[in-house]
Amino acid sequence: MFKFFRRIRQNLLSEGKTAKYFKYAIGEIVLVVIGILIALQIDNLNNGIQQRKIEQAYLLSLQAEFNTNLDKLNRSIENNQNYIQAVEHMLAFFDTNVRDTIGEGVLSEAIYSVFSGSPVYKPSMGVVTDIISSGNLNVIQNETLRQKIASFESNLDFLKDQEYAIGERHDIMQTHLNKTGSVRKVLLYKGMKLEHQSISDKLSNTEIFNSIEFENMLLDYYLTIRATNGPRFFSGIKEQIEQILTELDSEIKK
Repeated sequence: MFKFFRRIRQNLLSEGKTAKYFKYAIGEIVLVVIGILIALQIDNLNNGIQQRKIEQAYLLSLQAEFNTNLDKLNRSIENNQNYIQAVEHMLAFFDTNVRDTIGEGVLSEAIYSVFSGSPVYKPSMGVVTDIISSGNLNVIQNETLRQKIASFESNLDFLKDQEYAIGERHDIMQTHLNKTGSVRKVLLYKGMKLEHQSISDKLSNTEIFNSIEFENMLLDYYLTIRATNGPRFFSGIKEQIEQILTELDSEIKK
């Protein structure tokens, strides 16, 4: 191709057609520029296709991870609601009219339900961490989606603080129960087989419900776990995950 163009230029010069030569040279330059632009456009198109493939891979991975996180969060909300109801049930035992009508087995079941655990949420963060730490977040073209993904981890930090506060209150109550009640009796009523007798066998756990201090501890714990299901924590995170999933679904379908 270049030899062909060069031959034409040489013929024009040898024939003394300088004006035509310059016109031809300009036309040749224009053709070369057009060719370069077309090549760049093709290269950009290929890069765009490649970037879109990378973006789609991330979007699908994020969709799977956030669907998993939503399932985990729904279970955490349900478990926390069970803890809330268990505490409400136990708070009724500070009323002597209620406490006098129940046996040691009911007390033990209520105590076990409250002290057997506390609300916690452990989301999967592998894809989110990878896409942020690798600097590939900008691969996602939707700016709103990028911002929601980037802020998701910081919202979890607030939840960690709340979970720590719950753990502290739970430990304080546990310490009080250890001092004034019988954990052994609770375990026996839950079916645990213990070989030897104990000095606490004759102790009734009704006594811990005569303590204003324990009632205050329980109310503090109750208010904290109720707040955990609220908009600042579990409910707010759930709303954010649902918004992210909506954005992801929209981007994937493009």
